[in-house]
Amino acid sequence: MASSAQPPPPNPNRPTAPPAVPPLRSIAISKAAEMAMSTDPNRRAALRSHISNTHPDDVDTMLYEVRRRVDEHISRLRLADVLAFDIGGDVEAGLKVVYLLERGSGEEWQAMGRFLRLAFIYRLTPNATRPLRLPAASLLTATAFHQLPLAMAIYNIIGQQLSYYGSSLALQQIDDGAYESYRTGNQSFRVVPLGELPGGHPYAEGYKRADPVIRQGGQLYPSFSAFPLHRLLLYWSHGEGVDDKEVLIRTIGRDNRRYGRLLRTDGITEDQGIVADYRYDRVNLNAADARHDRFVIVSGFRPNETIAAHLVMEDGSIDLYTTEPSAADRSHPLAQRYPVSVGAARRLLRRFGLERDVIDRGAVME
Repeated sequence: MASSAQPPPPNPNRPTAPPAVPPLRSIAISKAAEMAMSTDPNRRAALRSHISNTHPDDVDTMLYEVRRRVDEHISRLRLADVLAFDIGGDVEAGLKVVYLLERGSGEEWQAMGRFLRLAFIYRLTPNATRPLRLPAASLLTATAFHQLPLAMAIYNIIGQQLSYYGSSLALQQIDDGAYESYRTGNQSFRVVPLGELPGGHPYAEGYKRADPVIRQGGQLYPSFSAFPLHRLLLYWSHGEGVDDKEVLIRTIGRDNRRYGRLLRTDGITEDQGIVADYRYDRVNLNAADARHDRFVIVSGFRPNETIAAHLVMEDGSIDLYTTEPSAADRSHPLAQRYPVSVGAARRLLRRFGLERDVIDRGAVME
């Protein structure tokens, strides 16, 4: 988080006459933050004028308050273990951080925090220590930030620090005619506007412009937040030094009622796992036979977790993947070999009556 500091002591030698402009601390921090990230260059210039014409003691006080506000938001958003901003002595840069952290409902930042914890486990941050430290002065420009949906803008901030086998995972906009298209790594995608979804489409209800529906080839994602999670688990999980493996597979059947409940419920709580859903519709939003699949991450996205484990639900099958090292050889039960992963999977599956069917009767793969 931002470096905390004690408020500066008053300077007995400071002039008693009022400055030419109101002191910077008289401007509410949130209002000053809006000025720092305004698309109007005149508002940004006015803020800089306040900073440059304010007595250094007032600037120090404002810097202290800005750092404290950043720390409060980092704590509120539960990001302290994975993300920090280096503000230094730059008040304007610190105000930009305040503005970013105050956008949205908070879920957009928390979702990216969960992704970032997994990114550390899968070693997508080879040149960074935890928490990921971002220099405040290098954040997006106001124009670039406001051009993106919030969830994508947040990813854009951290994606520049991520890579997979030397390939940057930064967000890049690409020219694709009339579509709003982007690329991260070698994965290209586009934003699907709400108006493009037909009436009654399952992703139309609850559509969030701050975290929009995404199209990647024949796959449709209910939100941008789901997209990098799915890409990470499917394509970016085999980095150097990462032992991600399939340890269990169990075919339940697409028509199984318990499987259907787990596949479609919105009631999975964070203590059980987080989901990354998608529909395989072969680029046809009206496809009656579109297949709904789901990844459920049961470990690795919470603070202090060091093992990533997830269930893949595709075409009637439930498979368990994990980065957990085996604690025993193949002659031992799976629960003894991978206690963290199997324990986390059991907690989720038990609620849907699938625990014994999957864990105790599944085919051991590793």
